[in-house]
Amino acid sequence: MKPTSQSDYTKRIKRVIAAVADSLEHDLDLPSTATLAGIANFSAFHFMRIYRSLAGESLGTTVQRLRLARAAHLLAASAAPISEVSGRVGFETPQAFARAFREHFGVAPSEARVANVANATAIAVSGLAPAPSQPRPAIRVDVVTLKPFRVVVKRTEGVYDKLDEVYRSLFEWMAKRGALEAIESIWGVPQQDRRDTPAANFGFDCCLATSAALSAGEGVMLEDLGGGNYLRYLHEGSFDRLDESHDVIFRELLAPPEWQLRAAPILHEYLTDPEETAEADLRTHIYVPVT
Repeated sequence: MKPTSQSDYTKRIKRVIAAVADSLEHDLDLPSTATLAGIANFSAFHFMRIYRSLAGESLGTTVQRLRLARAAHLLAASAAPISEVSGRVGFETPQAFARAFREHFGVAPSEARVANVANATAIAVSGLAPAPSQPRPAIRVDVVTLKPFRVVVKRTEGVYDKLDEVYRSLFEWMAKRGALEAIESIWGVPQQDRRDTPAANFGFDCCLATSAALSAGEGVMLEDLGGGNYLRYLHEGSFDRLDESHDVIFRELLAPPEWQLRAAPILHEYLTDPEETAEADLRTHIYVPVT
């Protein structure tokens, strides 16, 4: 398989930005996330995380920025009412548009148009491309092979703040079957990037690795995790900052060309007990699947 360089990944991200900008320019519906992932030739598993790590902002932030840049251009180049401009670039109300415009550019839409049309054009151009991310120090990422292992799983959606209760119920489920001593490790599988997903839609699998012969039931499933190569990174500190460590891993991953992402989920292995460990001392192994 041909290695993929970071410059190639960057070109793919630019294709996504161009597709969004083109849709806005021609007053078309924005492409779906799945369509944009296809344009970039990225797995749906990792598209949002890769995009954020390379663009330096979420896809939603890019879309908002390009909408406002398009609006600034329309204000400079046409006499269309502000209410019409706000609708054309995807805002539900002129009031919401005006707030977003002022927050982004520092001037109201009417001020951008009346004060200086040429300046409004310059403002529009200034919003077309993400600023390059600052260089970051190298981190340590180990390459490991995970043999498939059996886990008991409770699949959740919209209960991130109550995951401790879900894990507690898993331990109770194991205790009822006399299998507590067969628990080998504690794992989690985030289905999305929590920063880009509404809280009610965030999916997370709570998992306990076990050597016991068990049968599924009472909302608990049996599955296999692992299998293949992973980049492993030691995250230190709060679970709430795990997505930031994902960004670090993806930036590290995309630097050397020898590793490519697999269409498989990221895994978390929890090495410390949050009930007995200070938040700053929590340790989590993050596994990113690669070929």
